[in-house]
Amino acid sequence: MIVLKEKLRKARQSLSLVARLILAAAIVTLIIWKYKALVNIDVRALIASASSVSAAVGTILGVYFIKAIVLVVPASMIYVALGLAFPMWQALLINAAGIIIELCVTWCIGRLLGGDNVTKILGKSKKGQKLLNIENSTKYSAFFGIRFLPFLPIDFVSLFMGTTTMKFLPYLLISFCGIMPRVVLFTVLGDKIYDLIPMKYTITAVLIIIVIIIAVSVVKYAIKVARGDNWEYEPVTSSRRNVILDTDIGPDSDDAGALAVLLSLMKREDMAPLGIVNCTSNKNSNGVIRAILNYFGFYSVPVAQTERDGFLETSSDFAEIVNKKYMSDAGGFDVEHSLGFYKKALKDAQDDSVVIVSIGMLNNIAELTAEYPDLVRKKVHALVAMAGKFPEGAEFNIVQDVEAAKYVFENFPRPIICSGYEVGEKIITGFDGDENSNEGNPVYDCYLFHNTGDKKTGRVSNRSWDLTAVQFAFEGCGDFYKMSHRVKISIDASGANTVENDRSSDRYYLKLKAKPEAVGSYLNTLMSKSAQSQPVNTEE
Repeated sequence: MIVLKEKLRKARQSLSLVARLILAAAIVTLIIWKYKALVNIDVRALIASASSVSAAVGTILGVYFIKAIVLVVPASMIYVALGLAFPMWQALLINAAGIIIELCVTWCIGRLLGGDNVTKILGKSKKGQKLLNIENSTKYSAFFGIRFLPFLPIDFVSLFMGTTTMKFLPYLLISFCGIMPRVVLFTVLGDKIYDLIPMKYTITAVLIIIVIIIAVSVVKYAIKVARGDNWEYEPVTSSRRNVILDTDIGPDSDDAGALAVLLSLMKREDMAPLGIVNCTSNKNSNGVIRAILNYFGFYSVPVAQTERDGFLETSSDFAEIVNKKYMSDAGGFDVEHSLGFYKKALKDAQDDSVVIVSIGMLNNIAELTAEYPDLVRKKVHALVAMAGKFPEGAEFNIVQDVEAAKYVFENFPRPIICSGYEVGEKIITGFDGDENSNEGNPVYDCYLFHNTGDKKTGRVSNRSWDLTAVQFAFEGCGDFYKMSHRVKISIDASGANTVENDRSSDRYYLKLKAKPEAVGSYLNTLMSKSAQSQPVNTEE
């Protein structure tokens, strides 16, 4: 099934490329074929020949629609003609409606021709990154300046903005407000405007630039498809891939929250994880993992642990308490060795059917990569890791085992997407202080015994680093995140990481695009399902 889905995905990409080529060719052909008629369109004659005022208005709006597609109809001709044919306020209203149509249509064409592919291409150069900065809300003033000053044609800018990730409504409002002053000027002054603004050769130059931009974008996209370089992460919800969670549960309670989020999402989708792997030497953490799995009803999901001795073995202030409360002791169930578990799980899996989510140190992943690189390359779709601090900095999971992290980022044969420290830092999740409502919930106990509750409310909370990695792996970017362009992630001897744009790399990091409160509220909803569940018999 996974192989079939991958073939269908590649077929859709090929069809998308063909559609873009056809659209680009059709636009260019129409421009060349009707160029003289389009640039010399007689708007006044069209208005005069209309049978009624309504017909004249419809004709003008139709001209605006055609202008948005062919890009070469002079805007000034329309503004001036309307100013001469209608009372001023009617002319302004008609021009305003036409501008909105033009902005919407050209933006849609840009989205179809370029989309995220053009955004990624631009992001690989410093100049392109500066241009893309106008997508950010802090740069809206720069975009307004581009619209207000008429040194770039309306349709050229709209076509480009259709290839960016700027939200449509801000694009439309800023564009409209920036363009309308010149529309008013042309409409009011009429023919006299030509004595003030020289416009010779502008249309021809713009046509050449637009054709070049379209051609380069389409060719680069075709090259990406041919090379298989247009990889996109497919969320578990849509791909139905298997998940392995690799965790250092113990040093912080957000690992328990992340496991709760994973199991909540798994239950929602009627799925089960392939296994949960403990990357530390703390045997009490195995008991915590099993207790949470049992609480959610996942009795048969295997638990594995690194064979490494003395690695963060006593780093937890809650693992022993929770383990004893729910499991009596740490040796009451079988725990597989991590490398053996990974080998068996991947060998039994279909090709490209596994997502590994790492929310701890990368020692297990490094060992797997060193021992079975071909197996990873064949079976794993991606590694989603809570690791790093972006664009640069030091983060706990990497610092605790720098050698392993460095090896993984340099040698892991499949794409890596990092949810960095800065993503989950301001996202707060947790439980209310009502111990009765949370009775029998091991996730709540992990938070309770690790965090100091709020003195007024009794609520126990934690930052949500690990939860973001799990939720992204399962649901993708959605409304909460966006992925960086392709980057090379380098780690120095101290464990600090840096990034640089690298079009040949398959490493990415996440950026938060929603307010932390919104993400936290959603994650709390997923975690609360554990509080609503009925405790299960841990002896089963």
